[in-house]
Amino acid sequence: LITSDPAFPTDEDQVTIVFNAQLGNGGLAGTTDDVYAHTGVITNNSSSPSDWKYVKAGWTTNLPECKLSPVGDDLWQLIIGPSIRDYYGVPANETILKLAFVFRNSDGSATGKTEDGGDIFYDVSIGGVNVLITMPSNRPSVVQLNDQVEVSGSTSEADSTIVYLDNVRIYAGTGTSFFTAFVADSYGKHWIKAVAKSAANTAADSLYIYVRKPAVIEDRPVGIVDGINYVDENTVVLSLYAPEKEYIFAIGDFSDWELEETNEMKITSDGKRFWVELSGLEVGKPYIFQYLIDGTIRVGDIYADQVSDPWNDQYITNATYPNLIDYPTGKTSGIATVFQTGQQPYPWQVETFATPDPEKLIVYELLVRDFTTARTFKSVMDTIDYLAHLGINAIELMPVSEFEGNNSWGYNPNYYFAVDKYYGPKDALKALIDECHKRGIAVLMDMVLNHAYGTCPLAMMYWDGENNRPAANNPWFNVTSPNPTYSWGSDFNHESQATKDFVDRVNKYWMEEYKIDGFRFDFTKGFTNKPGEGWDYDQSRINILQHM
Repeated sequence: LITSDPAFPTDEDQVTIVFNAQLGNGGLAGTTDDVYAHTGVITNNSSSPSDWKYVKAGWTTNLPECKLSPVGDDLWQLIIGPSIRDYYGVPANETILKLAFVFRNSDGSATGKTEDGGDIFYDVSIGGVNVLITMPSNRPSVVQLNDQVEVSGSTSEADSTIVYLDNVRIYAGTGTSFFTAFVADSYGKHWIKAVAKSAANTAADSLYIYVRKPAVIEDRPVGIVDGINYVDENTVVLSLYAPEKEYIFAIGDFSDWELEETNEMKITSDGKRFWVELSGLEVGKPYIFQYLIDGTIRVGDIYADQVSDPWNDQYITNATYPNLIDYPTGKTSGIATVFQTGQQPYPWQVETFATPDPEKLIVYELLVRDFTTARTFKSVMDTIDYLAHLGINAIELMPVSEFEGNNSWGYNPNYYFAVDKYYGPKDALKALIDECHKRGIAVLMDMVLNHAYGTCPLAMMYWDGENNRPAANNPWFNVTSPNPTYSWGSDFNHESQATKDFVDRVNKYWMEEYKIDGFRFDFTKGFTNKPGEGWDYDQSRINILQHM
């Protein structure tokens, strides 16, 4: 995705970064616009591995020193100098650990990121002997039996380099680069290790390839649905709707994020779904996990009720969300999700609630973020009596399912079944709803089903990186919105059966699991594939809304 010259830059070096726009998410592939680097550094004072410091400019500020030069087919060059420390203005007493990048076009409407939509990082060296395996580029890399695997990389200040395959030497040489190749002639996991040596020091880098067997074709057990299925306190079955995909692994805490034969998912006989049974789980332990699709796409489960976010969880306080599970930094990338066996159901005090007459609703629209300074479900619950004294009989919660970032109105959704943790745990929301019902107050939910944003797994699984939009074979989204004026994120194709099934699951879930009394559906003019701004009579849209 990016290369550096020198390959192991120190903070005192001038560095040339070359960005390949065809790789990663491909969001800038083929662009004819100017390309800029939104860039900063990670230092020893960063609060997390993604806490940028000394950012050169705001998102839409186009500084000349952040402008990249075209140097080839979708290749762009940035010169950082006269040194890394000078370029970013980092004080001498602060250690620079990594360079951080998001590449963008001139107005920020298109971006170049990692394949899973994350920031791009490059290590800053402290000097001395270094070695880096640059190919295979994926870690891990999934290959077929008898594929030829090429291994290459770079070294610095080394007298010799040795490359091992499963502890057997396959290369020895000198110089600042190395290359070798081998045939992957047996199934399973195979480790590649490069060792660089000088007279006084040694450095090593390693990765593994996984030679996968042909997928097992087997239909799901009766009763299994898409998402997380709790079989018993030690067993779950994960199921993913993913037509046209070749293979999928479930990766997570249960496998220490390694690829194993036991966590490769089976494929159903119609080729549309993948599933795997995970057993031997610890009762009550939260497990973070993702799906690794075709060796490159990492997504969480859209049906999960909790996400683990590498970018935003760090800003959630323990007071808001006690004992929030830590993201598995260094083991994966992108948003992951959580399952947990043995969870205790919430003890509802109001099992059945008689909703007020819809014609006589007095609705208070409420954004949890702005209603109290604490910005939590609990703080809203503590003020319910105040709301009741106003004479209202319904609260409309602005979106509380997971959305991108923490500080938002919530109309940029990504995970529809998970409560946004910035407001508190899921049981805190249930307690708020329970307290409302005890006072005769209905709870309505602002639901955003017109569109979703880029970190939604439904978008990521089928994404056209070159054009920065859903791919033509995406089961849920239109390639482009039929509305020429009002459009946000990726536009749901509400005439697709996959979308209809998803919408039904979303609405049913919130009514049954959280006892939500009704919905305010955002921008229903967009619930159509008929071209136009949505103001005209549209029977197809009416049919979709009546179905919901």
